[in-house]
Amino acid sequence: MTKPGKQSGRQYTEAEVRAILERALREAQTPDVSHDELVAAAAEIGISRGAIEAASRDIEHVRGEEEARATLLARRRKGFRTHLFSYLLVNAFLFAVNALTDGPWWFFWPLLGCGLGLAFHALGALSSDVSPRQIRREIERSAAQARKEQHRRLMEQRRAESLERKQRLEQSAEDFGHAVEEGVATVLSRIAQEIRGSAPPPPPAPVEDAPRRRRVAPLDAEEAEFEELGEEEADRAARRGRGGR
Repeated sequence: MTKPGKQSGRQYTEAEVRAILERALREAQTPDVSHDELVAAAAEIGISRGAIEAASRDIEHVRGEEEARATLLARRRKGFRTHLFSYLLVNAFLFAVNALTDGPWWFFWPLLGCGLGLAFHALGALSSDVSPRQIRREIERSAAQARKEQHRRLMEQRRAESLERKQRLEQSAEDFGHAVEEGVATVLSRIAQEIRGSAPPPPPAPVEDAPRRRRVAPLDAEEAEFEELGEEEADRAARRGRGGR
């Protein structure tokens, strides 16, 4: 059994607890903690879940304000850089035109005029002052953009699900059509087999009569020739007998 430490009965103030926890977390290099893990750890030292929820909402609000502030400052500086690049490019072109043409020097007038506008822009862009109203507008803008992005992803997911469901229906319809065709073919084949099985057998082919007919036919032709030759000989003999008389 472990003995209690020398400091087990010591009490700490709120500031000391905060400092101890921050130092312990910093030295331990604890990775990111989930919300449930944070609630469980707070419950061990007597902090209620409601207090953790309220504190987490405040932290998220502060984090949102910091992100909105950083986004505003970055957008300002980006706009100033774009303005500066345009200022240098345009005035360099005007200087080249003024130098290549005859006449007095006039390019410094647009240089001074545009430079005055650039100076006012630099005062606003390089300043870190951001009003609460601007931060609130940026938070609302970010929230609207996040909702729009979420809606776009939801629509893409629904379209993908609809396309997948349509493809499944088409595949099912095609498979059903093939099954119906195979079933119809099978039924027709069985019907044809039953019809062939119930039909009377065909009569046997006359194997012996055919050769006889083929043999008789040549005989009839020869007899006819012989008869014709006999008739011709008889006519010739009759003519010779009439001539002799």
